[in-house]
Amino acid sequence: METQSIEQSQRINLGAGNVKFSESTIRKSNYFLGALFMIMALLYLFRDSIGVFEKIGMSGLYFSTGFLFLFKAQIELSQTSKYAPHFVISEHGLKIKTGVFKKSNFINWNNIRKIELGYYKIGIKDKGEMQYFTYQTRKETSIELKRLIEAIAAQKGVEVENLLKK
Repeated sequence: METQSIEQSQRINLGAGNVKFSESTIRKSNYFLGALFMIMALLYLFRDSIGVFEKIGMSGLYFSTGFLFLFKAQIELSQTSKYAPHFVISEHGLKIKTGVFKKSNFINWNNIRKIELGYYKIGIKDKGEMQYFTYQTRKETSIELKRLIEAIAAQKGVEVENLLKK
């Protein structure tokens, strides 16, 4: 396995989870659905209807749904969003964020004693006990992430146990 230079940090976005479509397709479909629901909200608002719920309630529901799709496309699926689930691997350590509303964790390479790689799970033993980080992503992204961590851990002299080969 060839090792990569670790002079710069590499960010690997986890994306929309374990899906068969590409990340750009999912992001574009979320933008499309968000815009579609916003248009439907406007149509219900300016439509000649007799009920208050039809005019205000339905347009509010469509607006809220459209906002959620746009939020997901812009915040969760963005390549540059700091809120998107991602791993940042640098020469100093690992930054792990597994969910939009979860806090990111930074672990310095000097503190890491052992790394365990499993199915959509990474275990890191530092000075304390083993911490497990489960995540959802595409199969290809998970393989790329594990190969990169394995290569850099080998450069740093950190023990790596691949639980998939047992």
